[in-house]
Amino acid sequence: MTDEESEKRVGDTRNVSPDEVRDALVRVLGSAGFKGSARMRSFLTYVVEEALAGRTDEIRAKTIAMDVYGYSADELTKREGVVRVDAGRVRRKLKAYYGSAGASDPIVISLPLGGYAPEFEAGSDQRRKSKKLWRIPVALIVSAILIGVGGFAATFLAKRPSSSGIGAKQTTIYDVSPARVEAMNLCSAGRDVMFPVVNLPRLKPALLIFETAIERDPHYYCGYAGAAQVETMLAILQFADPAAEEMLATADKNSTYALELEPDAAWALSSRAWLEFGLGNYDKATALSRRAVNIAPNDPHIAEFDALISLYTLKFAHILSESERYEKLAQSSGGLVFGNVLGAAQFHTGDFAAAIRTYEDTIARGGPFGPISAAYLMAARWNNGEQIEARRLANLYKKTWPGFPLEALKRRAFKEPQPVDALVNAMKAAGVSLNSGEAGLTED
Repeated sequence: MTDEESEKRVGDTRNVSPDEVRDALVRVLGSAGFKGSARMRSFLTYVVEEALAGRTDEIRAKTIAMDVYGYSADELTKREGVVRVDAGRVRRKLKAYYGSAGASDPIVISLPLGGYAPEFEAGSDQRRKSKKLWRIPVALIVSAILIGVGGFAATFLAKRPSSSGIGAKQTTIYDVSPARVEAMNLCSAGRDVMFPVVNLPRLKPALLIFETAIERDPHYYCGYAGAAQVETMLAILQFADPAAEEMLATADKNSTYALELEPDAAWALSSRAWLEFGLGNYDKATALSRRAVNIAPNDPHIAEFDALISLYTLKFAHILSESERYEKLAQSSGGLVFGNVLGAAQFHTGDFAAAIRTYEDTIARGGPFGPISAAYLMAARWNNGEQIEARRLANLYKKTWPGFPLEALKRRAFKEPQPVDALVNAMKAAGVSLNSGEAGLTED
């Protein structure tokens, strides 16, 4: 491709010339964030020059691994993850530069998520676009489905906000291997199996699904992220089991590796947030979870874990403020967790009538009526002055879940004891005798 053709291509798509892009590259490489990192400088220089040469479609993890890092063909399968990690670092460095020293630069270089080909835009255009949601062309989504990516990939790409920096032309959806496609579909299935969280017969198959995704493509992050979430759940639910610490340690490794593979992926961040919650690092869990929500505000799976973390860290006001968003996400995705979390938050803020309505509406729409939701509904009835109905629910609870360790489990999950005391006291008043011991869930 000639210089004239290259300039025409870049100019048509981003209204900037190759010379302007190279000047912008010089400014970036001379910044504090890139000066001390020869590896990041080489990475960015390579992808920019490849794009200017008209080889945007050829910028892939494999070509970067071979041309920039000098890996052999035999090393590619082991080194692909290194490219992803470095791409995440380059993205963060670019974001930091244009958020500070490069804020007034005439040309902005970005490296969108989902690919390795850079984008070049006039600074004013880029800043204006960053405030809007991007949209993937319908043809691309249809093509993704036709090649077997399925609902997970299409939804994952189509619902990301512009702040994540994804560009439709830079997505590598056409370049993924069959193993990658299979891993993505397995992860999608694992998500659907994961809830309700207190159901061990569901959680263990979910873990197997994510472990299978890892086997199919050990260089893709979703299997590790999903496995870490399930392992953390199992550790929390079976907290009295000596193996719980081992499960948390395994979840730690899996969530860490998910972030290494995709540092900017919402699911990887949410997975780490859930692990930090399981470890009792509540502030870190909240910060990571909110960051994940900001990246993927329309992802019900990310919102479900954020809602759970908010509940158990006593951020009831946040849950109430998000109730309308939860409702929309539940309607669009069939999510079942939001209603139970909202009902619990209403109970703990003293709005017992609202809690009753929320739980009844959730159950009527097909939501889970397990021991936890039954306990909250019973307690809300009692505190709302509906003693007869509360006692009926108490009898139902005792017959249906006689050995469920609700008090011990709630004390393990909640950051502070006061919410558990309020729930337990109402349940006891309604006629349920609870075991406050340390027994965790079993297969029964």
